Amino acid sequence: MTEVEVPLLEIAGEYLDAAIEFFLERTKFFCAIHLAGAAGELFDGHLQESEQLFTAAWKAEKALMSETGPLPTDEAADKAADKAARQSVNKWKNEVKHMNDGARRRTIDPEFAAECLIEKALVSFYKLKLQKSPAIWKFEDHQNRKSQGDKDERRPRVQGRDL
Repeated sequence: MTEVEVPLLEIAGEYLDAAIEFFLERTKFFCAIHLAGAAGELFDGHLQESEQLFTAAWKAEKALMSETGPLPTDEAADKAADKAARQSVNKWKNEVKHMNDGARRRTIDPEFAAECLIEKALVSFYKLKLQKSPAIWKFEDHQNRKSQGDKDERRPRVQGRDL
């Protein structure tokens, strides 16, 4: 085999496409969680820190934690709060790929987690203004149809007809 140099954005795109395909096929949700999380990290790595979704989510989580608990008063406490916020932001992805807590089971909604992580990865993808793959177009179509279906369900009906 020959080694080749591959841009990380290309790898991220492949991860995201595979995550989307697994999600849309309604199979391998845990693979989709892992792949979408990895794609999101790689896309984020190509953005300025201030534009990264992870950074915004981490800051929001840290702010929420300060609202519900004591503010860190020293550097060690601030680092602990920072670590807890980061763990919270990466919770789903890390829950399905690490066994740090020794637990042999997880309680998770894999379909919901996969969908959320795909959407998070897409936020960074869109910021990078990359060309959409066929898988991304399919996912967007799926989300649009899903959204339209939600609207249709809320629309008042009389004798089986939409109002």
